[in-house]
Amino acid sequence: MNRKRNLTLLVTLAALVMATQGCGVINKLRAKNALNEGVREFNKGKYEDAEKKFGEAVKLSPDLANAKLFHAKTIYQLYDQQRTPEAAQRAIDAYQDIIDTTKDNPKAQDQAFAFQADIYDKLTKQAEEKGDEGKQKVTEYRNKYHELLEARANLPGASDETKAAVYYSIGQSYWSDAFKVSRSYVDYTGKLKQPLPPDKAEQIRQVIPKSLEYLNKALQYNPDYADVWTIKKLALMQESFVTTDPARQQALKAQIDEADKKAKGLYERRKQEAADANAKAG
Repeated sequence: MNRKRNLTLLVTLAALVMATQGCGVINKLRAKNALNEGVREFNKGKYEDAEKKFGEAVKLSPDLANAKLFHAKTIYQLYDQQRTPEAAQRAIDAYQDIIDTTKDNPKAQDQAFAFQADIYDKLTKQAEEKGDEGKQKVTEYRNKYHELLEARANLPGASDETKAAVYYSIGQSYWSDAFKVSRSYVDYTGKLKQPLPPDKAEQIRQVIPKSLEYLNKALQYNPDYADVWTIKKLALMQESFVTTDPARQQALKAQIDEADKKAKGLYERRKQEAADANAKAG
């Protein structure tokens, strides 16, 4: 009797396990179907419909990494159209979910950090347009932008190309801050029309060392990064605007000339390589 009861129990448990596994398989199939439908809507530019489909796929199969990436990307596209704080936060949160749930997938995390950084860069520009009213937010958003870029560079297995691009972006960002301060005092040749006011000069002194620090880090990972050499030249010019020591001025002139020569040579090489590739293809 006990044997019969035990056998019945085992059969029942086996049936439950198979049913549960079957539900899991069915949900994954339904998730993939929803994912495919979402991709079709996304490619048509129907982002709201695509978001629903990708959201359905995530709900059916939370471990389907591609579904989360597509879902976040769709929310990002909606943000890019709307450019509201609410839409920005939704996109940031969607990518944060990927960061929190894909610790073993550096590629997915890299994409998530990159998109979050892009959102904060756009938020920074929007805040800058508000003038004094947006100053506090500019600092907050810019710091977050830098933080997320550095997080990309610090991911396990981050390539030298990624690190160079990240450090270039941060260095360029600091140079841009200095340029905005000095541009009304500089003529079309890049020379000062008049001395900078002390407060303006101090603002440049605060950011240019950071710009050069990150640009030099970028060159450590890619010495032939032409855009880095160009921005480095411009950053060194900003430093020259606020340097009074004759010896340092002379050293800066030599470094500016070197960076300019390096950038022009790399751009020329890139142009020649493109021409050779076209000739070979033809």
